[in-house]
Amino acid sequence: MFNAAVRRQHRPLITMLARGLVDVPSPLYDEAVRLLRSLSGSHGIRASSSTTANYAAVFTRDAVMAGVAGLLTEDPIISRALARTVEHLRDLQGPEGQVASNYELRDGQPPRVSFGTLVPRIDATTWYMIGVALCVRAGLVDRVAFADSVRAVVRLLDAFEYNGRHLVYVPVGGNWADEYVYEGYVLHDQVLRAWALRLAGEVFAEPAWRDKAGRIEGAIEANFWPGETDRRYPIAAYTPVRVHDMFDLATCSLLALSGVAPAIGERSLDFIADEWLARSALPPAFHPVIDQSHVEWPALSRYHLHAFRNQPHEYHNGGIWPIWLGWLGLALARRGRSADLERLRDAFTQRVGAIDRYGFEEFFHGETGRPGGTAQMAYSATGVVFLRAAGASERLTLLAP
Repeated sequence: MFNAAVRRQHRPLITMLARGLVDVPSPLYDEAVRLLRSLSGSHGIRASSSTTANYAAVFTRDAVMAGVAGLLTEDPIISRALARTVEHLRDLQGPEGQVASNYELRDGQPPRVSFGTLVPRIDATTWYMIGVALCVRAGLVDRVAFADSVRAVVRLLDAFEYNGRHLVYVPVGGNWADEYVYEGYVLHDQVLRAWALRLAGEVFAEPAWRDKAGRIEGAIEANFWPGETDRRYPIAAYTPVRVHDMFDLATCSLLALSGVAPAIGERSLDFIADEWLARSALPPAFHPVIDQSHVEWPALSRYHLHAFRNQPHEYHNGGIWPIWLGWLGLALARRGRSADLERLRDAFTQRVGAIDRYGFEEFFHGETGRPGGTAQMAYSATGVVFLRAAGASERLTLLAP
């Protein structure tokens, strides 16, 4: 399944897992792996076993993240399903290089493909590139079969950039936080693009892509951390007329893990450790919470597809997401912050232990800890696997450009 070089390089993780040195509770970890395997097949990796709100489809970002969990644990079922995911995404790619936000293969019918209902999902392009690059690295797919597809995505992202200033402009809801109110030059998507270009530039031997990643990194450093302020985390997004200055856990975690703008990533981890981990608390997806008195409340309360879910401390609006706790765990391990990692995992274990039955719901309420959102989510199971895999950082070199 994995080429011999990758297997030799990451053998220490397998040994540590076998010895039980990674301490996320084994029953929960085992359940998470079983769920990811059950969602994996020739169709790719589905988002959930639930059929609520189209979650039975294969979502690009969810599937690639779940596939990373398979790669980190050398699980052949999940890893093969990641390869099938990127193959289907390539075959369903739009004429200008667009990558589907999600798709569903249906017996005897054409596949149902969505590139975004309300707005384009820009992060589908970057997660696709990351998934392809990691599959090539692991020997799961032939890079030649994906070269034209990935080049089309690179050109599409250059077109989204439009003005040659190294940052793409993202509409409201254009990434994973698809019902949250930030837009414009969103840091999350710049980080994913730089990381994807670094990985793809390496595996496809395209030095120009790696050079572009460096230019994006320079633009991040220049625009998302104003030098005149005593900041503790980067600006989440900005437009020509306003700044969205909130803490964004997903982006800070991916910054620190990917090595894009490492000084910003490290200072963000300092903030997370001081603000939450030091008091055995779990960081929310976004902070501070938008409540009914906030200037953003009218826009937030209007922006949703199926039903309003962003009550204070819920969903994107201050909810605590296991998937981003998992990425945070990987980032802490990658940066050698073992004490902070243990605090994170202990806090997560206590949170889950206080629940009668954790069903891999999307998020925990930011104040009560009550699980919320759709259950049996690959997203949440992936976070659990990441928290356990983070206990042995040797394997994380797979994710580094």
